[in-house]
Amino acid sequence: MHVLKRSGKKESLDISKIRIVIDFACKDIDVDPMELELDAQIQFRDCISTKEIQQLLIRTAAEKVSPQTPQWQYVAARLLLYDLYKDVGHLRGYKVKDKINGKYKPYNPESFYRLVKTYAERGIYGDYLLKEYREEDFNLLSKAIDPDRDLLFNYTGIKVLADRYLVRDEEGNIIELPQEMYMLIAMTLALPEKREERVHYARLFYDLISKQEVSVATPTLMNARRTHTQLSSCFVLTVDDDLYDIFDNVQKAGQISKFAGGLGIYLGKIRATGAPIRKFKGASSGVLPVVKILNDVMVYVDQLGMRKGSASITLDIWHKDVVDFLEVKTNVGDERKKAHDIHPAIAIPDLFMKRLKERGKWTLLDPYYCKNLKDGKNLEDFYGEDFEKLYQKLERELPAYAKKEVDAFELWKRLLTVVFETGEPYIFFRDTANRLNPNKHCGIVYSSNLCHEIVQNMSPSYHLEDVLLEDGSIVHRKKAGDVVVCNLGSINLGRVYTKEEMERVVPLLVRMLDNVISINFYAIKEAQWTNARYRSIGIGVSNYHYRLVKEGINWESQEHLEFAEALFERIAYYAIKGSMELAKERGAYPLFEGSDWSKGVFFGRSPEENQELSRNSFDWRALAEEVKKFGMRNAYLLAVMPTGSTSLIVGATPSVDPIFAKFYKEENMSGILPQVPPEIDRYFWHYKSAYHIDQEWVIRSAAARQLWIDQAQSLNLFIDPEKIDGPKLSRLYELAWELGLKTVYYTRSKSITDIEECESCST
Repeated sequence: MHVLKRSGKKESLDISKIRIVIDFACKDIDVDPMELELDAQIQFRDCISTKEIQQLLIRTAAEKVSPQTPQWQYVAARLLLYDLYKDVGHLRGYKVKDKINGKYKPYNPESFYRLVKTYAERGIYGDYLLKEYREEDFNLLSKAIDPDRDLLFNYTGIKVLADRYLVRDEEGNIIELPQEMYMLIAMTLALPEKREERVHYARLFYDLISKQEVSVATPTLMNARRTHTQLSSCFVLTVDDDLYDIFDNVQKAGQISKFAGGLGIYLGKIRATGAPIRKFKGASSGVLPVVKILNDVMVYVDQLGMRKGSASITLDIWHKDVVDFLEVKTNVGDERKKAHDIHPAIAIPDLFMKRLKERGKWTLLDPYYCKNLKDGKNLEDFYGEDFEKLYQKLERELPAYAKKEVDAFELWKRLLTVVFETGEPYIFFRDTANRLNPNKHCGIVYSSNLCHEIVQNMSPSYHLEDVLLEDGSIVHRKKAGDVVVCNLGSINLGRVYTKEEMERVVPLLVRMLDNVISINFYAIKEAQWTNARYRSIGIGVSNYHYRLVKEGINWESQEHLEFAEALFERIAYYAIKGSMELAKERGAYPLFEGSDWSKGVFFGRSPEENQELSRNSFDWRALAEEVKKFGMRNAYLLAVMPTGSTSLIVGATPSVDPIFAKFYKEENMSGILPQVPPEIDRYFWHYKSAYHIDQEWVIRSAAARQLWIDQAQSLNLFIDPEKIDGPKLSRLYELAWELGLKTVYYTRSKSITDIEECESCST
C-alpha cells in the first residue's frame, strides 16, 4: 500500500511516521497518543494522501475537546501546525524532516530574506521592507524568531490565523509561518524608529506580540507587511446637511470599506422629512434615504468578497425622523424604509433621561430649524446646560410644523422593544461623553464608532470650490473636518497583569500604536489630517474574565469592582506615562495646549482627586506635573474594544465580556471551532457564563473601569427574555447612564427556545 506525498510522489505506507507526528503533537501534554490513533480510525487505501491522513488526525483531536479535556485543543493545534510547516516548506523549497528529533527545525531562518524579496517583487509584500531593512538586518531578525512560541496557540487560534491572516500567494497558498508573520508585523511597526534603533524595536515588538502579551487590531495583523498599510480598525464620519457633503461621505464610506475599515457615521445634522429645500416646503425626504444608500454601499463594497462592509449610523433622540429610524432593522412595517445591513445607534442627552424619569413630554425637532443658534453653532454642537437651555427655547418657540411632541416614556418603550427584537440600537450618552472629553477645547463628540468604544472630536468637511484647469483637469477643494481614526491594540490580561508587567508592556504598546499613525495608509485625506493633529490611540484588554477567575474573584461581588478599579488604574497610569515619555522624544500632539491633559486634569478629575481615588499608591500629582511640562504624544489613549478575532487567536476570553458558555462550538469562516475558556478544567466552578450573571454587575463593573478610561467601552449586555422584561431592561440602561457610562453596545438575547441547563452539572 502506498501514500501520496505533498510533492506528488508515491511512497510505501509507513505507520511509524504517523506515530512520529502523533507523538510530536502529544509531547508534554497530558493526553494518551494511542487514544488519538485509535479514535481517528484511519481507513487506509492505496495512494491515500498524507494530507488527508493529517486532516483526519486534526479533526479527531479537535472533536475530543471538552471542558474536562481541553488539552486536546493544543494537540489539534500542533497537528495543524505540522501540516502548515510541511506545506510552507514544500512551497518554499526547504525540507522539513519527517523524523522529528531535537534538531528538527520547522522554520528555515536562511530563507527569511529570500521570502520577502521574492514576494515583494511580486507585489504581495510591501517593498518598503527591503528599502528600510538591509539583508543583514533580515538575517539578524530571523535568528530572533522563536518557533516554540507556536506552541502557545490552541487549535482555534492557529486555524483562524491560517485561514484569515497568514499571507498567501496568487494561487492561494500560504507563504509565511506564524512567527515570520509576527516578525514582519514588528518590522513594519518599527519603521518610524531611528534607523540605528529599528532592529532593536522590531525585536521588542516581536516579543510582545509573539508571546501573546498584546494583540494588535485585525487590520494591522492583515495589512502590516503588505503593500497597503491600512492598519486602522474604524473611521468616524460626520455628514453635513448638504447634498455635496452627503454624497462625498458616501464616497468616503466606500473607500474606507474597500480597505477593510469599519465605519461610524453621524447623520444628526441632516434635515428631517418634510423640511424645506431652497425654501420649497415639504421637499426633503429626510434621513432614511441616506441611511438606505449607505446600507447599499456597505453591501456593495464587500472587501474582495470576504465580508460585507460594516457601519453604525447614529441619530439623535431629538431628531424628528428618529421614530422611523428606530425601525430600520425590524421585520415589520414598510420594507422601503428598511436598512438591514447597518447598525443603528441613538445619541441621548441627559435631558431626555431626566424627562424619562419624570414621565414627561419630549419634543422631536427638525435640525433644519436648529441652526445658527449661538456663535454660529447648531443645536447638536452643544452639550450639557448649554444644550438644555437652547433645546427648551426651541421647544417653546419653534412653529408646530418644525417639531413634534411625544411622550418620552412611549418613545423609550419603542426603543426597548426594538432592542428586544434586534439587539440594537447602540446607545451613546452624549453629555457624559462630552463632559469628560479631554480635548473639549477644540471640538465636540456627536457619536461613536462601529463598536462604540471610541469617543473623539468630530466635525464635517466643507466643500469650497471646483476649479477647471486649462488642461481639462478638475481640482476639488474642501476644508478637512475631523474624521476619527481608531488605532487599536489590547493587553492580554492572562499574561500581563502586575505593576511590573504593565510598566514594561504598556509604554511599548503606546509606542507601537503611535507608529501605526505614522506609517498608516489613508484611504481618505481627512483621516490623515485628523490622525496627525490628535495622534489618538485606543488601548483595551482581552482575557478579563480569565484574570478574574484566576484571582479567585466572583463576577457578582464588591471585590470585582475593586479589582476593576485597581486594574484599569494601572493600565491608565502607565499609558499616560508612556505617552508623556514619548512626547519628550517626539513632541506632544499639536492640539495639546488647552486640553485637560495640559491642565493636569485626567478623566475629569484633579491630580488630588486621582491621588485620593488611587488603589495602587501611584503618584498622580507628580505625573500630572510631568505631563504639564512635557506634554502628551496622544490626545486619546484608552478604549475597551471588542477583541473577537484576536481573542480567538490568543485563546483568550473576549475583551471585558463574561464567557458565553463553558463549552460551545463557534461557526465562522474557519468552520466549526470548539471553544472552551482558558484553564476550564482547573477553574470549571469559578467561571460563570454571561446569561447566568446579573447584568447590573456587568454595568457596575463597567462603571468601575470607566473611572480610568478616557474614551469608552464596547459594553455588551446579555439578557434572557424569560427572565428580563421591559422594566428590567429599562433599569439596566438607566443604571448605565446614572453610573457615568458613555456607551452601550449590543444587547445580546438568549433565544427563548433554548433549553435551560445547569452548565456546572452537565457532562
